[in-house]
Amino acid sequence: MKVVEPAPWICSIPEYVPGRSKEDIARQYGAANPIKLASNENPLGPSPRALSAMRSALEATHLYPDPDAKDLRAAAARFFGCKPEDIIAGNGSDEIIDLICRTYLRPGDEVVIPECTFSYYAIASQACGGVVKGASMRGHHIDIKGIKASVSPRTRVIFVANPNNPTGTCLNRDEVSELISRVPGGVLIVMDEAYSSFVRQADFQGCTGLVHRHENLITVHTLSKSHGLAGLRVGFGIASGSLLKNMQRIKPPFNVNHLAQKAGEAALGDDDFLKETLRITWEGLDRLYQAFDRLGISYIPSQTNFVMAHIGKDASRVYGELLKKGIITRSMVSFGLHEHIRVSIGTPEENDAFVAALEEVL
Repeated sequence: MKVVEPAPWICSIPEYVPGRSKEDIARQYGAANPIKLASNENPLGPSPRALSAMRSALEATHLYPDPDAKDLRAAAARFFGCKPEDIIAGNGSDEIIDLICRTYLRPGDEVVIPECTFSYYAIASQACGGVVKGASMRGHHIDIKGIKASVSPRTRVIFVANPNNPTGTCLNRDEVSELISRVPGGVLIVMDEAYSSFVRQADFQGCTGLVHRHENLITVHTLSKSHGLAGLRVGFGIASGSLLKNMQRIKPPFNVNHLAQKAGEAALGDDDFLKETLRITWEGLDRLYQAFDRLGISYIPSQTNFVMAHIGKDASRVYGELLKKGIITRSMVSFGLHEHIRVSIGTPEENDAFVAALEEVL
């Protein structure tokens, strides 16, 4: 029987490697209450306002959701300081990334992506026949010179995570300005600001306010981290109307479900929850820095809700031993960083449990 063959570029796509789940670790190691510090989720859970909004919306789940997510986009516009027409809502930021690639990439177009960053950029690009070019980095920092050196006449899209996952570093104002000013107008710059709420670096430059001055710029956002809605999948793209109009042509009509729309709208107005999330995150980062300093472990000061630690050649063993103790961190092997682990910030109790387990393993 003749086999149905996929498009030739599909077979070369690397598989996305997620963090291990609590259920998986409980089954494998018998851990009673595993602590998951692997996927940069919000340790406080969802916003209480989001939970209340979902309960109120349950009886309408037999109806299709608003295809334009008007109320959600209006709430997002208030939060991000733009107009609702500047926003497209998605089933998580991953769908926004997919829509960008499906709208603006043709087979053979080049996509410039820093060598150590969120892996889904490459997956979405290659799914559309794009050719990924890795831009060199400056240590664990995205390097503007590396990106510029990778741009060619065939370049169509540039992906930049700012702050970057998994390194936790961010571009400053001058670097962002240099990147935008040096990239040709026909090349789309995608600034993924999934972690921008957590930044403490004074010279950080968010790009939402720049999209109307640069019509080749789009910013990507998510409510998975800062607003605790990772399981609902709520994301946004913010750009000039011409960019979004083309993406709207292929957006599935009911891509953000009814509960997600109501929860997202409520969460975006829950300022107290966001403030508490940032307090817990920043205090947790400082707690882990102190522990790493005491244990002689180097780390990269982070502008996100996670930190990447250099364990050394023993990193895989340490990662595995932590799993046996019910502490789930993230191995960096899939990122090519064989001597590091990445640790999400949890509650104070979860952070202390991680530190205690790490001391025992070391």
